[in-house]
Amino acid sequence: MNSHTVQREEDEIDLREIVKTLLRHKQKIIFFTILFTFIAAWIAYFKPNVYSASSTVEVGLENRYGSNQDILSMAISPEAFSPDTEIEIIQSRFVIANALKKVDFAHRYYKDSMFREIELYTDSPFEVDLSDGYGLSFELTPMDENRYRIQAKGIDEQTKEEWEADKVYQYGQKVEEKYFAFTLRLKEGSRINSGSYRFTVLDPLSAVGSAQRNISVAQTSKFSSILQITVEDNVALRAKEFANALAEGYIEQSIQRKTLEATMTLDFIDEQLALINDNLQHSAVKLENFKKETNMVNLSTKAEGVVAKMSEYDGKLEEVSMEEKMLSSLYAQVVRGKNLETISAAGLNLENTGLPELIKELQDTVIKRKLLLEDYTMQHPEVIKLNGTLIQLKKVITTAIITLNKRVETKKKLLLKTISEYEGVMQTLPKDERVFSELQRKYLVNEKIYSYLLEKRAATAITKASTVSKNRVLDTAIDPIAPIKPKRKMMVLVGLILGLIVGIAFAFISEFMDDRIKEEEDVRKATSISLVGSIPSISDGSDKVKVFESPKSVFSEAFRSLRTNLQFMKITEGPMLITITSTIGGEGKTTVGSNLGAIMSLTGKRTVVLNLDMRKPMLHKRFDLPNNEGVSSVLANKATVESVIQATGYENLDIISSGPIPPNPSELIQSRKMAEMIDTLKKTYDVIILDTPPVGLVTDAMSLMKISDVSLYVLRAGYSKKEFLHGINRMADQHEIKGLGLLLNDMKVGKHGYGYGYGYGYGYYEEDK
Repeated sequence: MNSHTVQREEDEIDLREIVKTLLRHKQKIIFFTILFTFIAAWIAYFKPNVYSASSTVEVGLENRYGSNQDILSMAISPEAFSPDTEIEIIQSRFVIANALKKVDFAHRYYKDSMFREIELYTDSPFEVDLSDGYGLSFELTPMDENRYRIQAKGIDEQTKEEWEADKVYQYGQKVEEKYFAFTLRLKEGSRINSGSYRFTVLDPLSAVGSAQRNISVAQTSKFSSILQITVEDNVALRAKEFANALAEGYIEQSIQRKTLEATMTLDFIDEQLALINDNLQHSAVKLENFKKETNMVNLSTKAEGVVAKMSEYDGKLEEVSMEEKMLSSLYAQVVRGKNLETISAAGLNLENTGLPELIKELQDTVIKRKLLLEDYTMQHPEVIKLNGTLIQLKKVITTAIITLNKRVETKKKLLLKTISEYEGVMQTLPKDERVFSELQRKYLVNEKIYSYLLEKRAATAITKASTVSKNRVLDTAIDPIAPIKPKRKMMVLVGLILGLIVGIAFAFISEFMDDRIKEEEDVRKATSISLVGSIPSISDGSDKVKVFESPKSVFSEAFRSLRTNLQFMKITEGPMLITITSTIGGEGKTTVGSNLGAIMSLTGKRTVVLNLDMRKPMLHKRFDLPNNEGVSSVLANKATVESVIQATGYENLDIISSGPIPPNPSELIQSRKMAEMIDTLKKTYDVIILDTPPVGLVTDAMSLMKISDVSLYVLRAGYSKKEFLHGINRMADQHEIKGLGLLLNDMKVGKHGYGYGYGYGYGYYEEDK
């Protein structure tokens, strides 16, 4: 036989052992599979449905830097679209709180149905207006059409003691208790059914937090400007409504941000208009009074030209002064670093300077940092990174403002110089004409500035009214058709597979931890001593001699096979002396001895069975015989061999019971009297069977085994330990025991028949009599 054949046989043996182990523990495997499948089905049934609804918004891309982009600005923010910022905005508490104004996320109404609790949402037959007791769970039981019962419990925040409430109220009644206050009304046209209801109301902050956990926002693709807003909820309708409310809230906040600049511009213009209006009226009064006093109506041509020019330059000087003032205010706000998200360059002509884009970048960075600080500390790496970006942006913006301010100062100096030159010309005019010119000049300057501000205000108001968000909702959420989880079929399948795995693992662990002998293969693997037979279990559990009761049974056939094997083991002529022993009690020595004697007697051989287990005699009970005298009586010289022999009632079969329990059974068995007794019996009987004490507990049987023709060592399947076989091997090596053979008792019968010691299958006979 080559190595490949040996390897193949070993593989086949291993596979056979695996199959045997699985079959042996199949009930446990089935039990665990059913148990885990049931648990998975139970969890799947009671786990609430979760629905998903999604809406998509397009983030409008703006030309942040105009046609002449500032190189440094581009280096600071090379991307035209920052998805992280927009995602954080959508998930911010501000946007969620605005969205929750349109969706009822605080009130939760539940009803028990089919052993589980389902949320009713808008299908609730009642509504609750709660003013105190947020977060408490109220159990509601309808009493009749007008009354309901409320049960609630909680812990007193001050005393830390548990409290309970159980009271009946009227529908529509204002309930005011120590720990809660609410009004519960039936909805118009609704009727509350019998059963158990429950409701709870979340406070606004908890409602926002609960909603925030159910939101996810992501780009539809890496380079896409489209964001998908997904909401998961136990109620399909609420998931849809909240997803749509979030998308709308995001658009609304973007419009609010865009109109904020226009609003601030209008406020500034209104302040300036009020001031210029006062100046204009005051100039008009002074000019009119001067005309009346001097009777001057018009200026000379030269004077009119000078006044017109000076009025023009005075208007420009006023505009430059306003611009200088606004730049100084913007610079101070950036340096202070407070409320940066509200700074505005409204009213400044900053086209092609890159400053508006830098300011927007600064505002976006501030908002992103605020959102991060809601969940993290200042030591978070991303926050530290944003702080560095803010410092850099503020430095760039202040530098740009200083540069612009210098340009304004230069322009202002030029205007002042020009005005000064015209004032020199004015000094050459007559006094009255010079005063008249000065008054008219102030009047014209104020009138021009007032008109300019009115134009600016009208343009800004139009801009504010016509402001639309560059963001837009692409797809609104629709009603979810089916829940996305739990995957009930998958859960049950996983439970089944897990149960199967646990069952198989338990089977192999049990097999590994179980040191009991279970089948013939366990015996053959551990010892080279011959296995002369295997005895099946007695199905009815009877203590009687089964060979006589059921001669055609599988049990009787096993003893016939054993009888044949024992006859081959005897190599000398004359009566056969058989010693039967075991390692411990309960392995079936007496059962084997009585039935072996019975099967031997059926062949016509005179057979006697001796019970030498004097400490625990059982043989006489198998034949319903007394135990007044027996082996101990003979060995103690209190009776003769012939007087203690008892007929069993079956032909050719007698027994000698153990007799009274002596104080020294070991000494009696090892005495010369025991050998004389055996010699006496050999003169009368063809087969002498000795039922000895367990050799693993006492050494009584060892001396008898040495003089026996056959020594039968009984092992019980599912009871005897595998380590017993190591003790048998040592005993066989240390003592010269002829005719030693092993017998495996109490084997379970397979449905395809029964295998004996030499591998023959006997499935022909049934368990009949």
